[in-house]
Amino acid sequence: GLHDVFSQIICNIAYTYTPNRFMPECPNIPMAERVDCYPDAGASKVRQRGCCWNPLDERNVPWCFFPTNHGYIMHSFQTPQPTEMKRMDSPSLFGGDIQDLTLHAEMQTNNRLHFKIYDSKSQRFEVPHEHIPTVTNSASSPISDTLEIRNNPFGLIVRRKENKKVLFDTTMAPLVFADQYLQLSAKLPSHNIYGLGEHVHQRYRHDTNWRTWPIFTRDGFPNGVTLQPAPAVTYRTIGGILDFYILFGDTPEDVVHEFLELTGMPVIPAYWSLGFQLSRWNYGSLDEVKTTVERNRAIDLPYDVQYTDIDYMEEKKDFTYDKVNFSELPGFADYLHEKGQKYILILDPAVATSKRVGGAPYEAYDRGTEKSAWVFESDGKTPLVGEVWPGETVFPDYTSPNCIEWWIDEYVRFSKEVKHDALWIVSGFSDTYDSPGN
Repeated sequence: GLHDVFSQIICNIAYTYTPNRFMPECPNIPMAERVDCYPDAGASKVRQRGCCWNPLDERNVPWCFFPTNHGYIMHSFQTPQPTEMKRMDSPSLFGGDIQDLTLHAEMQTNNRLHFKIYDSKSQRFEVPHEHIPTVTNSASSPISDTLEIRNNPFGLIVRRKENKKVLFDTTMAPLVFADQYLQLSAKLPSHNIYGLGEHVHQRYRHDTNWRTWPIFTRDGFPNGVTLQPAPAVTYRTIGGILDFYILFGDTPEDVVHEFLELTGMPVIPAYWSLGFQLSRWNYGSLDEVKTTVERNRAIDLPYDVQYTDIDYMEEKKDFTYDKVNFSELPGFADYLHEKGQKYILILDPAVATSKRVGGAPYEAYDRGTEKSAWVFESDGKTPLVGEVWPGETVFPDYTSPNCIEWWIDEYVRFSKEVKHDALWIVSGFSDTYDSPGN
């Protein structure tokens, strides 16, 4: 109505005097399907990003959202050959837009579609697929049964071949692919959305009322997933490429089976690892740990595993133990085994640069330096230095063969010194965590 006409006038006024005379096309997009064109703070109608602007009383709904003339153009889709697309002449969100992209899509099995979008001219980082088996037999079902491509602007629609139900539709918003900002949005068939791990969820099925979840971070959003009521999902990341597998299983069990066919079967955990386990920070001494164990044994608490956090170490240094407060640690596992219990010790993947007690050399650090086992700065020579529990630290580069060789050697040395049944390698260092072992 009149409100929509007025909103269109606002968009036109905001961009009449932009340098390239870009005019955003702002149709009446349903509020639930608006995709945020200004995900950082301070959105207003005076900007240079080529967005639509329509303020509302509802604060969760984006006021600044994508027009329909953003994104990329693909002239024709050819499979199985990679197909190129070119960026439309439109303002940039954050700069550094990649002008030429390539789409490669294939049906790897009758129930699995793989597609990826990448820079046509420059190699970018891709997550290694060393555990993903190479497809040797092409699917009997043609890709046209499941994948439809819209050319201008580019978008893809994934359907079930049996009933043509749409499962993943990226035509709701334009593709953004810049050097340090990638974004892909897709409309989904239902609100039954699960997963998106790496942080705390209050329930299994996710809230789709404009919720953003970080990826691989607990309290920040350099990479994230936004869910909205359409229902729809928006993926944002600051590097790499866009690489997706879509599984067509009819039931959750089918999807899990197809996922495991793709990634490989998981390791069956030790039976005892499924039992009750006890861990805390700052027991203070091995005597206190044993007091805790005996107290729980006295009430017949059926617990299978006792941990020690990094306070067992000498000044929190990896591959060491406190010879004063934890002097009997090498025999602690035998003490637990007498009652059928197991011992797990915690290890932080951050290695101190300082000397040991009394100025003695910290040999694990020295051997790692000799092996060039650390994460380095851009010069490839200067170790990246940070500060974690033991103070100044360097960080093992687990993508380096030298680091893997060093880590295995140090672990073998330490496992001979302190007997234990398993290892907990701590995954994070943020001071927002409750304790070193979390």
